Parts: sequence; C-alpha cells; structure tokens
Amino acid sequence: MTVTSQRRPGRGWTAYAAILLIFAGVMQITNGLWALDNQDTAVDSLFWGDNLEAWGWLYLIVGIVLVVVGAFIFRRADWAVLAGIAAAFIGAMVNLFWIFSYPLVSILAITLYLLAAYGLTTYSMEEVE
Repeated sequence: MTVTSQRRPGRGWTAYAAILLIFAGVMQITNGLWALDNQDTAVDSLFWGDNLEAWGWLYLIVGIVLVVVGAFIFRRADWAVLAGIAAAFIGAMVNLFWIFSYPLVSILAITLYLLAAYGLTTYSMEEVE
C-alpha cells in the first residue's frame, strides 16, 4: 500500500522566498551595524545629508523585519505572505538608494527581492485567500 502525497505547486518558491528574506535580513542587519560603526568617518559625508547613522538604523530595522517575516513564512502564517511581499518591495526600494555607489550589488539585491515577491504572489497567495 503506497501513500502518495500531493505536493503543492510552487512549494519551492515559497521556501526560496523565505530563505531569501532571512538571508537578506541578515545582510541588511550587517550593513546597518557597519553604518552605525562608521558613522563619524569620511564615508559619512557621502550619504544622506552627512548622516550615515540614519541609514544604519533604517537598514537595521528593515533587516530585523525581513528575518522575522521570513521565519513566519516557514511557519505558514497567513499574515507573513502579505508582509513578505511588502518587505521584499521595501527592501528593493531601499537598495535603489545605493545603486549609484554599488550598482552591481544593488541590482542583484533588487532582482532577488523581486523574485521573492514573485514567488510569494504567484504561489502563496491562494493560501491567504
């Protein structure tokens, strides 16, 4: 007697989105901590009106939100899918500010955020409805 389990289409996309959001969150936290550590250096004069500390706090908050949302996507929380889509778009928008300083890294990060949002909108939204 064999038991066949039906795999939900797009299950891999949901897991990919969760892993990506957690990884991106850790990277954003690292960037935020770096910015807070280097706030009184010559690099500080290049960013956001001589205030690298504000960027550091912004990245730190976005990173924490990304890690929490990614973890709850793994737990299949209904609110986490919508929050993950919003967090992915916010993460992509935040990386737009760095596109002139670090173009390749920013374009890669934006692409990965948009792929995570694609996976969540295409394959996870039917669970929310």
